[in-house]
Amino acid sequence: MTADDIKKGESEVLEFKGSELSEDPKKWVKTAIAFANGKGGAIVFGVEDFSLKITGIPSVNVFKFMDSITNEISDNCSPQIFPHLHIETIEDKTIVVLEISKGDSSPYFFRPEGERQGVYIRVGATTRKAEFGKIREMMLYSAHKSYDEIIERSVKPATKKQINELRRVIADRSTNQKKISIENLISWGLLKVHDGSLLPSIAFRLLAANDLHFAKIQCARFKGLTRSVFLDRKEFDGPIYQQIEDAFEFIYRHTNVGAQIKGLYRKDVYDYPPEAVRELLANAVMHRNYMENSCIQISVFDDRIEFLNPGGIFGDLPLEKVLSGYSSVRNTQIADIFQKMNIVEKWGTGLLRIADICKEAGTGQVQYQAGSGYFMATLLRKRTEKTENDTINTVIDPVNVPVNKNNVPVNVPEINLSDKERQVLDFIIKKNNITTKEIAEKIGVSDKTVKRAISTLKTNGLIVRIGSDKKGFWSVKDCIKER
Repeated sequence: MTADDIKKGESEVLEFKGSELSEDPKKWVKTAIAFANGKGGAIVFGVEDFSLKITGIPSVNVFKFMDSITNEISDNCSPQIFPHLHIETIEDKTIVVLEISKGDSSPYFFRPEGERQGVYIRVGATTRKAEFGKIREMMLYSAHKSYDEIIERSVKPATKKQINELRRVIADRSTNQKKISIENLISWGLLKVHDGSLLPSIAFRLLAANDLHFAKIQCARFKGLTRSVFLDRKEFDGPIYQQIEDAFEFIYRHTNVGAQIKGLYRKDVYDYPPEAVRELLANAVMHRNYMENSCIQISVFDDRIEFLNPGGIFGDLPLEKVLSGYSSVRNTQIADIFQKMNIVEKWGTGLLRIADICKEAGTGQVQYQAGSGYFMATLLRKRTEKTENDTINTVIDPVNVPVNKNNVPVNVPEINLSDKERQVLDFIIKKNNITTKEIAEKIGVSDKTVKRAISTLKTNGLIVRIGSDKKGFWSVKDCIKER
């Protein structure tokens, strides 16, 4: 601890207190509890919190002072907190530093107020009482459980229609499993057999019926750069995988999509790279706190998109660790099913992938902010040449793109694709809103074969879906070279 550290003022992990413990020990004890429930922190005694004046602790009383601190913590904190105390000298004044590590048995609480009312957390440089949702999440974290795996006995059993629909959806989007059985859903923890009925986990409910009131995505398009004027707003409350598609479609109704073609090369141009948008939406849905009484909010401005997520970083990991690839998954069942459905690749790699996508697309890097009750990502708009109507200019080099005798473009990327995959890509290039069923009929194969081919094309970065399955279209992402 230095004088320069003190001049920076209080923070999420630093608090200053004066020279007298008798003034109100409850305040600093609650701060110690908040540190134990969060990232840890330090309370410095002998520094005035408003003026930052170093008053010090009289040397003749310093050890008695330290004993009093230890006793107050021992008498008022539960579970037991084990502090570390030491003395430092700054500007010839003696200060006492109380260090509190992040606890392994949260939630810690102020014993006189009880387990429900006495839990405190750190919000910025302030200590605040934790809400029940936050307390419950801390309890689950200490027990190494996630909220989405909970099965509430009071909930109605899953219906046959809900079960069969979720089985179909997972199978349709999976490249590894052609058929999903009820036994699969049970083994994954989505369902539990109880008295002859199948009880759903929270994850099942979110993926199927979605009867959780705040499990929604709220989307808004604002005029200009502030929240002053709404141009459009929608709220999506269906199954969470469908919410991602609906929000994605909303965003691309309110942003620009163009194309640049030079010779045999075509490249779609977006205000925002679709892969990054989809990844940010998936991360928001997968990592949000479903115990919070608030929704995911997507705000589209002229220069940026903000993705605001209820709940901070799970487990209070530092933001810099999350950005470097560390992951503490809040909803393990949802993450597992999203991986099976090819919505996400691997846990913890999403933000790294987004950074690579933005770098390749030439946009600014995503800006992240995190607090005790929120996580926000801001995706900046790519600077492009615009017309008076604020649309991207389409630049076309007047060279004919070759087609075959059926008028299907033959400029397919030089990637190791099978004949079926090339045929599928040909039809997508020719008609960007073609359906899986239409392609299957034209080629004479099953829908499953076409879906596997599409999955390969998406994995190789050749196509990207803009909008929902019903209303959207395919966009050819990268350069197309003559075969």
